[in-house]
Order: sequence, then C-alpha cells, then structure tokens
Amino acid sequence: MIQLKFALLIILIGLLEITSFLAPTQAKLSQTSPKASDPQKPPRSGSPDGREPGGTRGPCEDVGSPFTPLLPVTDSEFSGFTLTEYPTFWFYIPYQTSSVSSGKFTLEDREENLVYRLRFKLPETPGFVRVSLPTTEKALEKNKDYRWTLMLYCTSPGSSERDRVWHQGWVERLEMPELESLVQTAPLTQQLELYIENNIWYDASINLPQIRNSPTDWERLLRAIGLEELEQEAIAGDVEGMEN
Repeated sequence: MIQLKFALLIILIGLLEITSFLAPTQAKLSQTSPKASDPQKPPRSGSPDGREPGGTRGPCEDVGSPFTPLLPVTDSEFSGFTLTEYPTFWFYIPYQTSSVSSGKFTLEDREENLVYRLRFKLPETPGFVRVSLPTTEKALEKNKDYRWTLMLYCTSPGSSERDRVWHQGWVERLEMPELESLVQTAPLTQQLELYIENNIWYDASINLPQIRNSPTDWERLLRAIGLEELEQEAIAGDVEGMEN
C-alpha cells in the first residue's frame, strides 16, 4: 500500500511539472503571434437590398454600368472603417466628361461641421476614380464617424442644372494598433485579407492600381464588395480639382 501511494505521488509531481512547463510556453505564443481584433460591424450595418444611387436621377445616369462607391452596401448606405488619418475614396464612374460638367465631394462630422469640400472635373476616361483627403486638411479623429457625399452634375442633352446623381456614406477611423502593425509588414495579398476581414474597406483599396495588376487580388476585392461585373473596367485615376 505504501509503495502504491509513493508511485501515485511520483505521477502527480510529474503532471504538475508538465503543466507548469506548458503554461509559460502558451503565454509566449500568444504574445509573439498577435491577431487582429475581431472585426466590428461597419456603422449602420445591415442587409443590402441593392446598389442604387441616391438623390435625383438625371440623364447622365443613363448608362449600362452603375455609378457606385467601391464599398459594400450597408443598410441602404455605404460605410466602412479606415486606420488612416487621411483616407482615400474610390468610386466607379462610368460617365463620359461630355455628360458630366463637374462634381463635388464633401466630408462632414456627425454635427454636420464641414471637414473638407472639393469641386472637381472627372478624368477623360470612365472607370475607377479616386478622391483623397489632403494632408493639408484636418485629420480624421479616432473612433469618430464622418459622412461623405459625392455629387455629379449632368450636362447631357435635355438636362438642367438640377439634374444630378449622388451617393452618401460613412467612414470611421479606428484605433487598432495590432492590426496596423500586422499590415505594415504583410505582403499585398495578406494586407487585403486583413482589411476585408476587419471591414477596413477604405484602406483595402488604397493601392488599387497595384491590386488591379494582380488578377487574384483584384477578383478577391471585387467579390468581397459585390462588384464582380466591373472586373474589366479601367482605373481612370484622380479627379481634377477646381476652384470652389
């Protein structure tokens, strides 16, 4: 009986030593292999019923492809997150410059204070168009959402000054240092996956020309947003600013 008790004691001591060895090892793995925080829902998220322009529909809208932000639809609006102080906004604009005289982009905070406004002309080639928040403007504050509006003024035959098409959406700058650290050292494909998983839609398209040159990444981005039909469309580039 004494020998049996002694044997059980030896086994118990051995188990305690194994457990104490594994505990710090597991802690070390969790420290050296950080993961991005669980993706949050974008502002006002919901189930989209469709991708439709807001506002008045004018003659410059009469094209086969949709005028749309490069964003998923959430609760009949467009929204997503950014990690940057000065985000980039991409839109697919299928119109010729002959049918759109100019456009206007505005960014406001929740109290409707104007953060940025830009009057612009479209590039000559229809396609994906970029609007960037300049570093000379006030940076977006962390954990605060902003409403943007992009409006296009039509000049097609029979249109008037009030004929226009527009979209509105929301952007919120998040504070996620772990994700920022991962993105900085990740290759393009992994960056794209991290952005998509965490609803960081505005940053997912920052390097759009580079993504466009990678068929796999390009298809992945458009599929995640629900715009696979635009796979063959060109990148037109930046809008041309005008005097306000």
